[in-house]
Amino acid sequence: MKSWTLIDTETDGLTSPVHIIEISAQRFEGLNPVGEPFHAYLNHRVPIPDDAHSIHGFTADFLSANGEEPSSAYVRFKGYADRSAIVSHFLAFDWNRALMPELLRLGIDSIGFRGFCTWMLSRRALPEHVTHRLDFLREEYDLDCSRPHTAKGDVESTSDLLTRIIFPRLASIGLSTIEEVNRFANITPPLRCKCMVLGLDYGEEQRRIIENRNEHRRLEKFLDAVKKGSYSIPDLILDHELIEESPTISLRGTNFLLTGGFSAGTRPEIAEMILRAGGVVATSKAVTKKTDYLVLGESKDWGWTTLIRGGKLTSAFLRRLGDPLYNFRIIREEDLIASLSGRFEK
Repeated sequence: MKSWTLIDTETDGLTSPVHIIEISAQRFEGLNPVGEPFHAYLNHRVPIPDDAHSIHGFTADFLSANGEEPSSAYVRFKGYADRSAIVSHFLAFDWNRALMPELLRLGIDSIGFRGFCTWMLSRRALPEHVTHRLDFLREEYDLDCSRPHTAKGDVESTSDLLTRIIFPRLASIGLSTIEEVNRFANITPPLRCKCMVLGLDYGEEQRRIIENRNEHRRLEKFLDAVKKGSYSIPDLILDHELIEESPTISLRGTNFLLTGGFSAGTRPEIAEMILRAGGVVATSKAVTKKTDYLVLGESKDWGWTTLIRGGKLTSAFLRRLGDPLYNFRIIREEDLIASLSGRFEK
C-alpha cells in the first residue's frame, strides 16, 4: 500500500457495458501526492445518453474531438498506475463496475490492484457528518475543484480532502502511515472508529447505546430526544447502524421505497432500473409493512439529508429502530446503483 493511485471515472451510464469516457488519477507515496496527475478522455464511439450528459456534460461530439483511443489511453494509464493499489471515492463502481469490466472487455491486462474506498474512510474519519458524498464534503471543507462532476475535478477534491482534512485528523490519533489508514478504513463496526477519532471509550459507548435504547424504548421518547437536540441524527444513525454499510441487496421481488433526490438520475430513471432488475418500486410516500428497502437519494440539493433537516425522515429512522412490526433495511443510493449495475452486467 505504500504506493497507490487515487482515481475517478466518468462513464456513459450505469448499465452494461459501461464505457469510461474520462479517467483521472493522482499517484501517492505514503500519505503524499507525487508527480503530476493523469488525465484522459476516451472515445469509444458510443452515444452518450441524456441522463449521463446531464451529470458530467460530455457529448459524443466532444469525445470525438478530444478523446483518444481507449487502448492508447490505458497504455498510458498502465505506465502511470501499474503495480499500485487503486483507490477511489466510490470504489464499488469505479473499480468493480467500470474499470475492471472495461479492461476485460478490451482484452487489456489488469492495472494495479484493489485498494480502499475513500467514501468508507470518510465515514469512519468524519463521524460527525450524516453523509459523506463528495458534493457535500466539497462544500463543507471548500475542497479544491476545477469543475465538479468530472473525473479531474473529483480527483482534485478527494486528494484535498485526504491530505488536508482526513490524514491530519488520523495522524492526531497516531495513524501516520498509509498502511494504518488502510486498516482504519476497513474497521467494523464503524462505532469503533468514531470512538478512536473522538477519544471515546468503546465499552462505555456501547453501554450508553444500550441505556439509550432502554430509556427511549417508545418511539415518542426517541422523537422527543431528537427534537430537543439531546440525541443528534448522526449519533442516532451511527450508534444503531441504521444505514447499512456495503449491504448485499436482493433485487428480484423486493419492494423499494425511494426518498430524496438522486444524483445518478431522476427518480423515474432509478425506478426503471429497479423494475428491469425484477424489483418493485413503492408508490407510497412513507414506509409501510411491505417496504423491504428505504433507499436514500444523495443529490446535492434535494438528497435525503435535506429531508433530515426538515424532520421528514426522522420518523422512518425511528421506526426502523424501535418498531418490531417494520423490518425494512435502509441503504444509500451508491450501494443500490452498484448492485444494479452489477446486475445488468450478468
